Amino acid sequence: MNKNAEKVMFQVGINAIEIWLQRKGWQLDLDYCNKDEMFSDTKQVFISSRQSVENQLYSLLHECGHVLVQQNKPSYEKNYPVVSKASKSPKNFKQIEKTKKYKLDVITEEIEAWRRGKSLANRLDIHINERKYNELAADCVHSYMEWATK
Repeated sequence: MNKNAEKVMFQVGINAIEIWLQRKGWQLDLDYCNKDEMFSDTKQVFISSRQSVENQLYSLLHECGHVLVQQNKPSYEKNYPVVSKASKSPKNFKQIEKTKKYKLDVITEEIEAWRRGKSLANRLDIHINERKYNELAADCVHSYMEWATK
């Protein structure tokens, strides 16, 4: 497949995910100045357009993985109790974020979001290069592991 056809295919995947998000009541903001992140309180996903279209797709899938992980509040609070507590305790956040349990919750959720993003791609019949997707996931999770060990 040539590069232009690949770009179109990745853009079609982004469009399909945007529709999926809209059906769930979420909004996608794809912009040069964005960081890749999602905010469940405002139901917004932000993706940086500074990366390749392929990486935009993979980052978007990952952020949608977070949407899926966090959509069931009781399950989320059970599986990620310290992160849940931290989000509800802004004045204690600085203390909580230093704990090993908080860091473990963050890394565990990151890994799960990458897994669920890949499952979402399969469900929506979006083509991904699994090797490249897994490499990006590994790089991102590794950066969280470095953060956790500081």
